[in-house]
Amino acid sequence: MKKLYTFLLLFSSLAFLAFGILRSNGYVGATEKDGGAGCICHSFSPFSQVSGWVEGPDSVLVGTTTNYKLYLTGGPKIRGGFNLAVSRGKVSPVDGLTKLMQYVANDSQLTHTSPLNFSGKDTISWSFSYRAPSTIGFDTIYSVVNSTNGNGSADGNDRWNFGRKFLVKVHNTPVSVDNENLIVSDFKLFQNYPNPFNPNTVISWKSPVGSWQTLKVYDISGNEVATLVDEYREAGKHDVRFDGENLASGIYFYKLSTESFVQVRKLILIK
Repeated sequence: MKKLYTFLLLFSSLAFLAFGILRSNGYVGATEKDGGAGCICHSFSPFSQVSGWVEGPDSVLVGTTTNYKLYLTGGPKIRGGFNLAVSRGKVSPVDGLTKLMQYVANDSQLTHTSPLNFSGKDTISWSFSYRAPSTIGFDTIYSVVNSTNGNGSADGNDRWNFGRKFLVKVHNTPVSVDNENLIVSDFKLFQNYPNPFNPNTVISWKSPVGSWQTLKVYDISGNEVATLVDEYREAGKHDVRFDGENLASGIYFYKLSTESFVQVRKLILIK
């Protein structure tokens, strides 16, 4: 059985290399956009404890270019790599850590120039730019990330996973900015700042009426990790500081609940 596994692993690796999909300094065609099998030259199955996610604006104007980041954590955490693709728009490098490689005609995908060292860090990241398509609608950024043991060879001790799909709304009307001097007319939960953060961040919200309000933080598995507010609050704008000193790096969610309103937002802790 071990010989069969080794043969299949070698055959899969050679097959991908033959088509130019996987290379020592980057790989393409491995994301879920293409129905890709992922980084199977390292192991056949994705590993749930490896996480990859994109951070950046989830709403952009048609034809505009915006910078984003792809994050990776989990696995052996010695060296890491990635492949990133987009449905309708275009992605481009912003520094020497990433590059474009052609997968099929008219589809250039982003990958690493060389594996990035964790250097003792819990999370590593790559920056890239995204250019929105010229028509309104939704776009999706796909990714696959790979965390290796750094021994210079692809083997079953390396770990990979598909990144979370990042949905971008492409519109043709500028988004208005809230005027904080206006009378509060509705509940609103704001994005925490800074985000990503280490280890403190501020969460703000506004309420049109006084009510019992609850603000809780959850991990990616839905487990409650903190209760920040559980009391009556008057109408107006409120804020509270969240300390993630005792938490591991990763994605968390915070939820504001009242009798008539519930909203959830995502926050990212990077140490």
